[in-house]
Amino acid sequence: VGTAFIAGWTNTKRVDAIATELEQGGRDEIRIQLNNNGFSPGNVQHGPGSFAIAVENTTLSGEYKLRLTAEDGTVLNEVQVQKGSSAWTVNLQTGRYTLTEVDHSEWVCTIVVQ
Repeated sequence: VGTAFIAGWTNTKRVDAIATELEQGGRDEIRIQLNNNGFSPGNVQHGPGSFAIAVENTTLSGEYKLRLTAEDGTVLNEVQVQKGSSAWTVNLQTGRYTLTEVDHSEWVCTIVVQ
């Protein structure tokens, strides 16, 4: 499965997301599954700094807009994803961040950076 790198997120405070931290091929990343129930896992932790967020969508067709928001409500980035894998690099400081899908407000992934 290929990985596409999409716009980086910078100058961020915290992220809430459901993901697991992995070290793959020398790249530091968290992995999140997107399916008809939303994100899995629902929460993930990572150290501050630069790392990739990889979203795997093996079941949903169509296009989805993911939004990364800081704890204060600032929208840090929006990324369009389709079926398959998408990944982008973020540089997040200590804090709590939220990854959501724009049209499915109940789909929430919390990323805690500490």
